[in-house]
Amino acid sequence: MAKKALLVGCNYPGTQAQLNGCVNDVWSMHTILTDLKVKVALSPGALGFSKSDITVMIDTDSRDASPTGRNIKAGLNELVRSSKAGDYLVFHFSGHGTQIPAEGDTNEADGKDEAICPTDLNIIIDDDLREIVEQLPSGANLTVVTDCCHSGSMLDHTAVQIQGNKGGSSQIPGLMDVMGAAMGRGLEATPREIPLDMLANMLSQQTGHTVRPGNIRYHLANIFGADASTTALNFLRAVQQHTDQNSMCGQGLLHLIRCLRAGGVGMERAVTEYHDVCRTAKYGGSSGGNSLGIPGLSSNFTAPTQGQKPPPEQQLSSDKGILITGCQAHETSADACPSGDRSRAFGALTNAIATVLRHRPNASYYDVVSEVRKHLLQGGFKQNPCLECDDRYKDMPFICPA
Repeated sequence: MAKKALLVGCNYPGTQAQLNGCVNDVWSMHTILTDLKVKVALSPGALGFSKSDITVMIDTDSRDASPTGRNIKAGLNELVRSSKAGDYLVFHFSGHGTQIPAEGDTNEADGKDEAICPTDLNIIIDDDLREIVEQLPSGANLTVVTDCCHSGSMLDHTAVQIQGNKGGSSQIPGLMDVMGAAMGRGLEATPREIPLDMLANMLSQQTGHTVRPGNIRYHLANIFGADASTTALNFLRAVQQHTDQNSMCGQGLLHLIRCLRAGGVGMERAVTEYHDVCRTAKYGGSSGGNSLGIPGLSSNFTAPTQGQKPPPEQQLSSDKGILITGCQAHETSADACPSGDRSRAFGALTNAIATVLRHRPNASYYDVVSEVRKHLLQGGFKQNPCLECDDRYKDMPFICPA
């Protein structure tokens, strides 16, 4: 039985999106894994995580790996692929979250995809996370904690144990000693969110090229290449690989790419216009059974619509992962700074989890999230953390038995 973790903290130093508590969250979770579970162990055989089995990625110390999109995805892939039944795994992300338009997606209720923001802004969309977590071997236990805005439904689980507006009163002391006093003296709280317009602006500054919010996926693929989100690459790959080489269709493809670059139209309209060009060239007046309506695609080829959740049979398996979120998909999570002391800043979610576990180290996932929600309600935080997992996991001890 192995115990491994990937802890990621992005403070985005020197940028307009700078936060203060995300790296502190990493070390708080590090303490939970290495010290807390050991000190309160109820049996001689109960061991914590070894420091050598914890990978830390932060953007405030060059001695640690940088939390870029490429590095985070590589680290999470390694964590999942190297595991086996009986292993306990943790992926903790503390930083900004965002939402981008779910192009042509009829399954996203709000028409948006949730994503986490690495320090280089090579965003990792919920679809990317789901594809990685789907590789988890049966019987391996993966806990994912996303202390960022728009973190609800980040893995597209079909089962949700705790959601909606929080309520109740916690009987566990500790958190309010810090938060309550801080609120009385004036608590700085910054949303852990990079809005779409800000994301486009920051990418423009980073690259020296104009990035338009309207077609952010195209720009991400153009900037980060093969390291970009798979959902940003799939559409153009499908077109490039399956387009008829006739010059008219080639002109249509160029028109499509210009549309994407300009940001004036979305994917769906660009595809329609491309299809019209090909129909004019008499290379097929119908879609031929393929989902994109692009001549040259075989009838059994289905390229994923941008941002679209897969059909039920392709959604994340019920035994894959346990997700604890800082908030619901449409909400923001707080980067809290007591009395303006930035060195003591923290994520409201991570800090509350640590407080609960200090008093109840063997608390279940359900009880931890329930207590966290009560703490945050008392502290005046509007965010509503969620527990998203299959029924079989909700009453298990948080991460692993102490």
